[in-house]
Amino acid sequence: MEDKSDIKILREFAKSTNRAIVVRELPYPKSGIGIIQKMKRTVYVPNNPEKKSFFLWFNDPYYKIGQTTVFSGAFIPISSRIKSKLNIRKRNILDKLKILSKTKTIKIGNDYFDSRVVISGDLDMESKRFLSQSRIQKQILKALKIESNTLISINEYKIDFVPELNHSPYLSIINRYGWDIDKNIIEIIFNQIEKIRDVIN
Repeated sequence: MEDKSDIKILREFAKSTNRAIVVRELPYPKSGIGIIQKMKRTVYVPNNPEKKSFFLWFNDPYYKIGQTTVFSGAFIPISSRIKSKLNIRKRNILDKLKILSKTKTIKIGNDYFDSRVVISGDLDMESKRFLSQSRIQKQILKALKIESNTLISINEYKIDFVPELNHSPYLSIINRYGWDIDKNIIEIIFNQIEKIRDVIN
């Protein structure tokens, strides 16, 4: 779990790369003597002064049941017409052997792309049009190779703690299982989200 040492590392990262950082820590009431203080923590770092992409870290031990309580990743705003909530992950051997759930996955229509990813969620026409672009697909496949737990997420998370992304559809390269605090990984992810943003623009 994330603790203050993680935040210290992120502060040092921001300072060493001349980036701004916004940290918020909200303590929850203790429920007894000797109980460890639980904290809701949100952190974000704009990639540059233009604030076109952000790295976010989130941890809330008391978040809604069924919701991700911890995640980190790079986020960029996308077209306001894209309303779908989608999750894209790298296809693995279990998917190929069809051992997993029979839940229907989404197909975009490009065999090369569809054979390498598993897309779940609700797909509208604007989102399908967006994901059908070969240059977008190429950059998504590159992003999914960064780490074994890397995912692409569209509009799945509540990120209202970042004013520039609040109420805006977004795409993210995300780790929904923990905080990425290694500066090299952060820079790699930042670099890749910028490549996706360049393709979109």
